[in-house]
Amino acid sequence: MPRVLVRSGKDPLTVVSPEASLARNGWGVFGANIGNLLFQTALHRAVSVPGTDVVSDSQAIELGRTDDAYFEQVNAEFDRYVVPLANAFRGSFVPTMKRLTAAVRKLTIPVVVVGIGAQFKPGQDLDSMPDEVNDAARDFVTAVLDHSATIGVRGEITAEYLRLLGFPADSIDIIGCPSLYLYGPGRRVEKKTPALDAASRIAMNVTPSAVRAAALIAQATADHPNLTYIPQEHHDLAMMMWGEPQLDVRRKDPRIPTHPEHPLYVQNRMRFFVDALPWLDFLAEQDFAFGTRIHGNVAAMLAGTPAYVVAHDSRTLELARYHGIPHRPIAEIDQSTTVAELYDDADYGEYNRRRTEGFAVYRDFLNRNGIPHVFDRADADGPLEFDTRMSATAFPPAVQVLAAETSSRAEVASRLRWLRQGAQTDRYRTVEAYQSPWEPPGVDPVTELRTAVDALTSEVAKLRKQTRQQKQRIEELERGGLRRVGRIPGRLAREVRSRLPGR
Repeated sequence: MPRVLVRSGKDPLTVVSPEASLARNGWGVFGANIGNLLFQTALHRAVSVPGTDVVSDSQAIELGRTDDAYFEQVNAEFDRYVVPLANAFRGSFVPTMKRLTAAVRKLTIPVVVVGIGAQFKPGQDLDSMPDEVNDAARDFVTAVLDHSATIGVRGEITAEYLRLLGFPADSIDIIGCPSLYLYGPGRRVEKKTPALDAASRIAMNVTPSAVRAAALIAQATADHPNLTYIPQEHHDLAMMMWGEPQLDVRRKDPRIPTHPEHPLYVQNRMRFFVDALPWLDFLAEQDFAFGTRIHGNVAAMLAGTPAYVVAHDSRTLELARYHGIPHRPIAEIDQSTTVAELYDDADYGEYNRRRTEGFAVYRDFLNRNGIPHVFDRADADGPLEFDTRMSATAFPPAVQVLAAETSSRAEVASRLRWLRQGAQTDRYRTVEAYQSPWEPPGVDPVTELRTAVDALTSEVAKLRKQTRQQKQRIEELERGGLRRVGRIPGRLAREVRSRLPGR
């Protein structure tokens, strides 16, 4: 059976609770931003050809959880590695890009990068990118092109950036973002109502650093009581679940909804999604979506809801341009701009025209790089096994703010279960714990915990030593051939025999 490894936090058909989604690695199984869910889900669906085993890599490479044995196993067990990426050509992503580069060089299977982009500030020249980013980008793209025919980029800005780095034009395919082709060319988008009014259902998305849009956010929040804010970052989820504020952003402008005192938080007008399908289902019920998050608006368009992008950097601007999504640079947003004005300004004729031709380009890119995909089926518009399984999956509902009156009993119980891991954990807690006014002589809980940790550390050290000894023993046996295999336990002997040359 063909096997495809896909870069993603998790398989989109795997259910992970909001608590566990946030807890993993500190930034969630969705890679710090739920926008990743869209393009990763789109790639999983696209390569889920009947008879193909599609596996999530759980982003093990970025997390530093790989070694040579890992790559040997990938080379042996998988036919290709598909790597959906977003704004990877930026300073903060350089360490991750270097790890990915080293990984690609260790792989012998095809590696295809889909939807990568460069991130520039508004008005920043393409040749002003720091040298460390340029060097990392050049190394990464070189390694990828050694394993694939072309690299798929988000738009003309990224394509021009790579050409400036010396890569030939015929090695670069401008494909936009695969998230917009989750369901092939997708559906047409039309306005659902002639104009917005106080009763309109609006979904807002915000990049916390986009303080230039603070007045627009405040106006929309006050004038549209049915407006719901859909945050996307792990910091937002922590704030909603546990009341953790993002104080650094609040100091910039309290009108940005990044603190528990914001009206949208107080009024429980926030919803956070840890899976793509519930997110799309919610947006399908809205009249309009707008904001600075490209994937927050892409999700709306996929759901058939008109959206408007406030482009605050090159990555959002080039995708909005390529796909024909109505947009306006954030520099053109002033104190008087209203959400009703954005709605009136929006025209979806260009988007509807480009969705079919853009999809054809995307499909050609997949074919050029030898990726079998579901869009080559004669009934590509019909339901897939992937869709049937996704529809039957019971995903967690949208997360509401802490202590919301409308929170379900199940949601409250889920958070309580996460907090109370059991009596053995609770007895070692020090924050908010009972402190006796007088303790008789004996071992206090903190000392007991430290003793237990020391004992566990000592046990781990012993196991590591035993592991090293076993590895040395196996190396000796491999050098000596089969002569001494019979002296070790049967299970280990069989493992050693299976690894010897000629076996």
